[in-house]
Amino acid sequence: MLAQEAALQQKISAIQELLTSVEANKLTFNQVLKTTSPGYYDFTVNEVNSKGNEVVTSYSFALSDVNKNSVRSFTKRDVILIELTVKGKQKLIKRTTDGGDKVVYLPSLTMYGLNADNGRDLENAIEDAIPIANELDESLLVLNSYPEHLQWLKNNIGNVSLPKQQITQQITTDTQIPGFVVLEQVPGSKKERFEFNLSLLNPNSVNYKISGDEFLIEIGTKRGIAGIKHFSEDILKGYTDKVLFYASSLANGKNIHKVLKGVVPLAETEFNSSKPDISSVENALSFLNKHIDAIESDGRTTTQNIALEENMATFSLKETVSDKNEEHLNFFNLTDINQNGISFKDKKTRLYLVLNTNKGAYYIGHSLNGEAENYEKQLFVYFNSYDDAIIGKEALKFLIEHYENEIEETEAPETSLEDALSLLSNEIKPVYNDNLQHEQQIELLETETSTFRFIKVLSTSKKTIENVFEFSAQDLNKQNSKVKVSGKRVWAEIGTKSGEKLVKVYEDGKVQNYENKIEIEAPTIENAKKIVEILKRLAASQNKL
Repeated sequence: MLAQEAALQQKISAIQELLTSVEANKLTFNQVLKTTSPGYYDFTVNEVNSKGNEVVTSYSFALSDVNKNSVRSFTKRDVILIELTVKGKQKLIKRTTDGGDKVVYLPSLTMYGLNADNGRDLENAIEDAIPIANELDESLLVLNSYPEHLQWLKNNIGNVSLPKQQITQQITTDTQIPGFVVLEQVPGSKKERFEFNLSLLNPNSVNYKISGDEFLIEIGTKRGIAGIKHFSEDILKGYTDKVLFYASSLANGKNIHKVLKGVVPLAETEFNSSKPDISSVENALSFLNKHIDAIESDGRTTTQNIALEENMATFSLKETVSDKNEEHLNFFNLTDINQNGISFKDKKTRLYLVLNTNKGAYYIGHSLNGEAENYEKQLFVYFNSYDDAIIGKEALKFLIEHYENEIEETEAPETSLEDALSLLSNEIKPVYNDNLQHEQQIELLETETSTFRFIKVLSTSKKTIENVFEFSAQDLNKQNSKVKVSGKRVWAEIGTKSGEKLVKVYEDGKVQNYENKIEIEAPTIENAKKIVEILKRLAASQNKL
């Protein structure tokens, strides 16, 4: 590195010798280029008019930021100008005027040539120095391990002095959670705090965010997930998808930019290696219940729990807001949840996972304070932090996949009339839904024609209606039999072949129009699934006769 510094300084000396006082028609430009640190320079122009009045403008920049192909000399009225432009036209040149009271950041600066030959010589000298400046810039800050990157950030993200305000800034870490950092900032009198895991960030999103005299480095999250906790005056305000760091100087800002890009992949490795073992049902369930037990957010306390009986889940959520208490219970089959459809969401100060059912089916039972509610297709599971939610998502995906793998993929065996009748008689049950009561039964009417009779008696406080459906198992279409849900109601819908109206219907003993389906009420989704499965097996056996 010392050899590179010496080689670059030799090139800079050549530029300094070419910079002279330049007299124009009404102004004289006195120019000075000084090295502030290896690769970083202050270029000062003192404009003097005919009355002796002076205007001093200073530019601070890194030569490695300059685009070699953009350096050019050209004539403008009575002066020769040499223009230097930053790569990508980023505003990485700090211009200071009014004795240091006014600071702005620009994408370019101009130097002055004594004449055309001097202008071309300056252009060539600057172009000649840039490759060495690039090499030196790469070697100035070399960090390897995650601890080295983290320590650099802690040491170098600090207080910032601007012409009109002082900004207090510091980073702290939590050794118990690899990658987790807390960024505290006080721009003026308002305290801001951001809590996040470095592994959440997207290293490709690092960019300079410069406004007026503020030099900031912005970094966003992967996939734009709002997983950064934002506090103002120690009050949680919500979640955001980006965070900004104040830089105390151009060099400091460039280094923060570089270290942020480098630390994220290392933090991700650290975080992943620290994850708890969730490769068993017991461990996955234990992690979930430990990290969803007590959630404080949005002025409410939320207590959650997941209980499993094989693949059947009961999710309880108790919520307290002021003096109002709510208790929600959800009942569902884990295999009905789309493991690839679990997503992160936030609303105000609440962070949660959204669980979606396969194909958006309304298969999640719901009760509120003991009263049945409509079936749903989504479930929200709340977490205190994005770190917990990441592992929570993996635990849920493991549980779903585990029980999916236990389901036999082979088609269920066919069944005889007598066996089907026995199985259906066990599954077809009375159903109570609000003020409606359904008494149901099925019987085998005639073996030779495989004819069944299904009786459904609907009762309310005011009336009773008996519906009778007679159908042949030979007319059933297993492809047109499904579980149906509407509001709080669940039923097994059994269709006929080609949708033909082959089901004979009676209402209170009177013959009605033929139908092309039978609807069997069910108290639960699982009960309806079993009824559909039995009738599909029956239909398959009859169609082979």
